[in-house]
Amino acid sequence: MTDKDHRETHLPVEDKLPRDVVLASDETPLHGDRVSLVPLSKEDMMVIAPFFADTDALFHYLPDKLMPRNDEQLRVLMEDWNDGERNLVFACRYEGRTIGIVSLSDIDFVSGNGELGVMISDVSVRGKGLATEAVMLMLDYAFGELRLHRVTVRVAPENEPSLKLFHKVGFIREGRMREVMRRRDGYGDLLFFGLLEDEYRTVREEQR
Repeated sequence: MTDKDHRETHLPVEDKLPRDVVLASDETPLHGDRVSLVPLSKEDMMVIAPFFADTDALFHYLPDKLMPRNDEQLRVLMEDWNDGERNLVFACRYEGRTIGIVSLSDIDFVSGNGELGVMISDVSVRGKGLATEAVMLMLDYAFGELRLHRVTVRVAPENEPSLKLFHKVGFIREGRMREVMRRRDGYGDLLFFGLLEDEYRTVREEQR
């Protein structure tokens, strides 16, 4: 994510949408079978704060500088990530509690692009497929309500769970960004993946 100056344009909702696309304009939170995506609150930030204070947990999650953040620094970071214009963050809820966040950043409404991110901070629920469901909810929103054409993700090569997740939901590897991420005494690569709206709809059809 970046701290660029952004401006969002709200686009009209058309009638012809796949039956399974969730429209978030009037139906937030976004509901799946087990998880919901809701606007991020102060209470949600308190829940995820320990994750953002743990540099080991952040090692493969954030592509920028590796530093633990206190509550105030996390608040500032979330304000940057969640400006309500071209950067959006949702809290991910499961069984009534916050288990992580899902984001859509650097949204370009002219070209129809955006970058997706997901983080499950509650280690007790990892491995249950909840991240997959949360990602699909966000993709429903991105390709449905927001009318995006392309969504991208960046993943560290060592982050096997994320690599499996994005491959599962149809993302295509498009390249490798070499030594783009400073980590301790060296530099790390990031793998770049993309998903086009037609590819997303194919995945959705297969899930019916």
